[in-house]
Amino acid sequence: MTKAVHPADEPIIKLLQQQGLIKSEVEARLKQDVYRLAPDEVNKIKNYAKHFGIDAKERLIDEILDLRRESLVVQLNRIQR
Repeated sequence: MTKAVHPADEPIIKLLQQQGLIKSEVEARLKQDVYRLAPDEVNKIKNYAKHFGIDAKERLIDEILDLRRESLVVQLNRIQR
């Protein structure tokens, strides 16, 4: 059974596959460029959660991931041109 793909990741996956990357390379790139948080980011998120709660923490993480996805799409579109 395969992992569920976040709908916002689908355009990124298509762009990376158009560049010739295979599925495992696409997954690695998504993990590296979108999902991996730096230690300082993790600390900031934990601190934010202490003050504003778990729901706010989840919203903050979603916002960070959305911004990273948008940035990666822009970067990939530039490369493709």
